[in-house]
Amino acid sequence: MSKKTRTFEEKLERIGEIVSQLERGNMGLQESIALFKEGSALTKECKRYLEKTELEIQKVIDESGSTEKFTA
Repeated sequence: MSKKTRTFEEKLERIGEIVSQLERGNMGLQESIALFKEGSALTKECKRYLEKTELEIQKVIDESGSTEKFTA
């Protein structure tokens, strides 16, 4: 079975769910660690996506000849 790739928004939503679960603190240590690892991995994926998007936006700005510098 192939794994569906989550969108950026879906990843952010899942990170929010994980944070809520961890904040409740009603699970065991192993489950908490597993959720923390999942959240950490999703956060890294989102960060990479945002960095890539920032580069794409800067490229468009550069190609348009604008003197403005894009900052996220």
